[in-house]
Amino acid sequence: MSSTTRPWQGTVLGILNAIGVFFGLIASLSLLIAGAAIAPYLEQSGLAILAGAGTALIGGIVLAFVILGIFITIGIFKGQKWTIILSLILTGISLIMNIFSFNIVGLIINGFMFYLAFTCVKDEYYN
Repeated sequence: MSSTTRPWQGTVLGILNAIGVFFGLIASLSLLIAGAAIAPYLEQSGLAILAGAGTALIGGIVLAFVILGIFITIGIFKGQKWTIILSLILTGISLIMNIFSFNIVGLIINGFMFYLAFTCVKDEYYN
């Protein structure tokens, strides 16, 4: 079965990734702003620098994953197989983390995304 168009699973996976990138960007910016916002309140206890640097560090890590998510989302829409494989790996890690944290909603969403990526990895569109 030869497929010259992107399968619907790839389109849905790309849209879900784009939604995740959007919320990740909001979370990253919120963390970066929160560090600056709470620092003045912690000056008396000497934790202002630690709080600001800590939230900025976490915000930077989230931002790095957002940038990776942008590349993965673009690659999914363009038919690049490496993005599907990377999506499978990252979604698999998220599935395991959701199992250990008993996150049912995350488990359902990531399980669906894993199914979509697994279906796409076998499609000829992604080669």
